Amino acid sequence: MQKPQLTRLIDILKYSTGLLESKGFDESRLTVELLMADVLNCDRMKLYMDFEKPLSVSERNKFKEYLLRRLNYEPVQYITGKTNFFGYDIFINKSALIPRPETEILVEEVLKDIYSGYKNQIRILEIGTGSGCIPIALSKETEKKNIDCIIDSMEVSSDAINLTQKNSQMNNVSSGKINFIHKDFLAIQEIDNQYDYIVSNPPYISNADYSELEKDVKDYEPKIALTDENDGFSFYRKIFDITKDLNTSVFLEIGYNQEESIRAIFKNENVIFKEDYSGIKRIMILKK
Repeated sequence: MQKPQLTRLIDILKYSTGLLESKGFDESRLTVELLMADVLNCDRMKLYMDFEKPLSVSERNKFKEYLLRRLNYEPVQYITGKTNFFGYDIFINKSALIPRPETEILVEEVLKDIYSGYKNQIRILEIGTGSGCIPIALSKETEKKNIDCIIDSMEVSSDAINLTQKNSQMNNVSSGKINFIHKDFLAIQEIDNQYDYIVSNPPYISNADYSELEKDVKDYEPKIALTDENDGFSFYRKIFDITKDLNTSVFLEIGYNQEESIRAIFKNENVIFKEDYSGIKRIMILKK
C-alpha cells in the first residue's frame, strides 16, 4: 500500500526532522523550522500556532526542494539567502562567508573599546568585508551613540562587494559611513596613519587543514574567505607589517590553537586574547 502523502504542517515537520536526524545532521528540528518558516514567510513561533495547517502543493514542493538541498549539505543560510548578525538582517550568498556567532564577539570587543574612549570621531579599516556584516554592525551601533564612525572596507571579490552594498542599503546605513574598496589586501604596501582601528576576520585556515573541513563548509563557502592557501597566517603577517609603525589598534579573529603563533608574529607583549563561547582563544587585541 502506498504511503499517504503528508500535508499537515506538523506531520511534515516531524518527518523531515527524523529524516535529517537519521542522516546524522545536527540541530535537525531547528533546521527544518528555519526552512519551513522561509517557505511560509513567517517566524518560527507562527509555525507552532499553525501545526494543523495543510500546506499547498507549491508550499510542499518548495519545502521539498529546500530539504533536498540541505540533505546535500548546503548550509541553511545559502538555501534561504539570509541570516542575522548582531541583530541585523543580512542577505547571504556563496560569494561570502556565512557570519558566525564568534565574529559577533569581535564586534563587541571593538565597540567596547570605542565606547571606553573619548573620541566622537572614529576611522576604521576593515579587511575582507564579505557580506558586510562587521562594518554594518559597527556603523549602526556607533550611530546609536552619536559617534561619527567612518569605515573603509577592503574586499578582493567584486561579487562580495555587490552583496555588502545590498546589505548596507537594506540596513539603511547612512551615506558615506562605509566605503567599499575593491582591492587585494595582500598586495598593498602601506596604509595611511589615519585609522584608529584595523578590524578583520581574515582567512585563517591553513591549506593543509582546508581539506579536512566539513562538507557544508568546504563544498559551499568561498575558499578565498576560508584559507590563505598557505599556513593560515599570511594576513596576520601582512597586518603586522603595515601597522608596526602606526598608532592603530588591531582587533582580529583568529583560528583554533593559533594564539602563540599570532603572539610571535606581532612581537608585542601587549597583545591580549579573548575567548569565544567554547572557551577557545578567538579574538586578538593589540591596543595602541
